[in-house]
Amino acid sequence: MLAKLEKDIINVYNEKDILIGGIKTQSNYKNADIIIGESKYQLTRDKWNTKILENGDVKYNLKSNSFSGNTEVLETGRKITGVFGLKWGTKMIDNQKNILIKIRNESQFIDKKKYEIEISDNNVTDLEILMTLYGHLYGSNMKVQAVVICAIAGTGAMIWLT
Repeated sequence: MLAKLEKDIINVYNEKDILIGGIKTQSNYKNADIIIGESKYQLTRDKWNTKILENGDVKYNLKSNSFSGNTEVLETGRKITGVFGLKWGTKMIDNQKNILIKIRNESQFIDKKKYEIEISDNNVTDLEILMTLYGHLYGSNMKVQAVVICAIAGTGAMIWLT
């Protein structure tokens, strides 16, 4: 599967290049829309909690761990976590820690807004794929912010020490 940015929406295509859905998000990731066919879901993030709503009704509650960044889908017990290593960036796992979905940037060094998605379980829903992609995008954004903050702090310390 492949996801790519097209006209402010990150669209996800299956192996036959058929659109399965898309995400439109704000730069701060507090609000996002997921569109799958005729269905539209709203994501609202408040600190470490995210709600996924369909027609105003809560469909899923996501709770992120402030230390690890891992996110649990409270209704299913599935988790969206980072992947240690260079190849994959984000995964969704079930209660037995089986990998269901893996997502990574197409380019490891430059974010070209193209993402590769690997599905390991055919029972994964399109919403879970897009939910995991949202987690990947948000996690990547947080990682970039942490690198920038560390670079600024390191430069400040070097200036102060000299």
